[in-house]
Amino acid sequence: MEAIKMMSTIPVLTLADYVLSSYGPMSQLKLQKLLYYCEAYHLANFDTNLLNENFEAWLHGPVCPEVFHELKGQSLLYSDIAYTKGGNPKDEVVKILTSEQFDFITLVLEDLSTWTGPELERSTHSEKPWVEARIGYGEADRCNVVIGKESMKIYYKAELNGF
Repeated sequence: MEAIKMMSTIPVLTLADYVLSSYGPMSQLKLQKLLYYCEAYHLANFDTNLLNENFEAWLHGPVCPEVFHELKGQSLLYSDIAYTKGGNPKDEVVKILTSEQFDFITLVLEDLSTWTGPELERSTHSEKPWVEARIGYGEADRCNVVIGKESMKIYYKAELNGF
């Protein structure tokens, strides 16, 4: 019998490696939004963080600075990044997350990975957590305000529940 695992958080760079290795090359713009939505919908569904890292309300949508700085030499916005580290990041993800968490994240990624980076960007720009974090900033202004996890949880929980 498999031991019951408690809900866990996963390092954002581990999740980024998994996304790139499982869903193919993509721009940093797209990767950042997929990671954001994994965190947002996990918060909404499980009432707990998937990631300890935060997302900031940057010009092109939510960005996790740790991922940005790790990958900025490979892609700044639109050029594709491929997974090149070797090994299988899925093995690490499955060790860390419960099967329920992994299955849920897989559903989120399977749905949203078909979207383009600009489509994901437009989507986040119309959603309350990013919009609220940018209050007081112009459309083209640089902004490093953290998007609140409570705001994300409330907004995306309402979306999941059809409100």
